[in-house]
Amino acid sequence: MADEKTDLLACLWDEFNAMRFPNGWYDQEPEGTCLVTLGTVLTGFAASVLDGPSLGARHREHLRRRIVLLGELLPAFAVDGYASRYFVALYRMAVLTEEIDLEREEIDLERGGGGI
Repeated sequence: MADEKTDLLACLWDEFNAMRFPNGWYDQEPEGTCLVTLGTVLTGFAASVLDGPSLGARHREHLRRRIVLLGELLPAFAVDGYASRYFVALYRMAVLTEEIDLEREEIDLERGGGGI
């Protein structure tokens, strides 16, 4: 199952990376959140999960908090169709990243190891 999800994450990664950051949102900070930084952090987690072992507890918690934050911000993008598609794609990729990482962590724990 993890391989199928990893393949799906790779597809989402490709789709997302073909998109440009939405015009007019670079300097927007809904709820005081820098969207460029948020996007960079979440794509970094996706890249890490695509290429490596489980994230580890500290990084996993940071990912969880960023996913929740983006989920809360999604309604703000409804005024801009492209921005909405962009941030929903980012959200979907981040959620799948977390799912894959949690599955890897369970496997690591079963084997007696742990994440980074």
